[in-house]
Amino acid sequence: MSSFRTSLGPMLFLWDKERLDSFYKNVAQSDVDIVYLGESVCGKRRLSRLDDYLQWAQLLAQSGKEVVLSTLALLESPMQLKELKRLCQADVALFEANDLAAVQVLSELKLPFVIGPAINVYNGYTLMKLAKMGAKRWVMPVELSRDWLVALKAEFDSLCDLPMEFEVFSYGYLPLAYSARCFTARYYDLAKDQCNLICQDHPQGLTTLSQDNQELFTLNGIQTMSGKVYNLCEDVTDLAKVSDIARISAHQFEDLAWIECFSLQQTNRRPADHVNGFWHQIAGMQVVD
Repeated sequence: MSSFRTSLGPMLFLWDKERLDSFYKNVAQSDVDIVYLGESVCGKRRLSRLDDYLQWAQLLAQSGKEVVLSTLALLESPMQLKELKRLCQADVALFEANDLAAVQVLSELKLPFVIGPAINVYNGYTLMKLAKMGAKRWVMPVELSRDWLVALKAEFDSLCDLPMEFEVFSYGYLPLAYSARCFTARYYDLAKDQCNLICQDHPQGLTTLSQDNQELFTLNGIQTMSGKVYNLCEDVTDLAKVSDIARISAHQFEDLAWIECFSLQQTNRRPADHVNGFWHQIAGMQVVD
């Protein structure tokens, strides 16, 4: 039997506690193997707190899921660093580091961690250094290709014999960049410090269009995402050959249906408005059928 597994990434959009509670109850009944929990985008988003995530972690663990707590991708203040250290002392088996500050804290605590997609790792030597600091799993940056992954794995294996799992972002809006400026607040002419958590009014982000009316980006607070959903459903057989885990990033309840496609390695027909370019080493907005 294949050891290929599926994961559900941290919720990247701002949903209120009640909606997340319902969502994770559905996740608990799904076939997903690994669930990442926590706020990884903006430190101002506090509709759900650490205790809430720990309760969901308990629910999911009781349902047989591996639970990973995710850290912020952009630390901007001493208070956020303090909250990071508190998070890293939570009673879970694994953490996802999305910032090098988290890597440092987890390494000092001698805790194993996942290297999140927000950390730039482009070669086997860097991955080896992180493995020696405690990394057990690497989520490939979303813009890298299948061929890059194969080459990096070979380089890593030639440099060390430490265990490493390889996870690929396989479905969802791609997290492309982060900024100290909040684009959603700017859209409403609000100061970032007085944003009123306006992101919650856009539970799937704000779509921006190009001059020729093409979906270009999705704005999600300080995060810039792809304008279209990235979907490797037609590449799942090859994906399972070169990686260990396929990550699904949900923006709606219905996205949980994609878990079965990847977990069973079913080569489903990709919806016409979904893209897969980066995997094939071409522009991300393009499609290879």
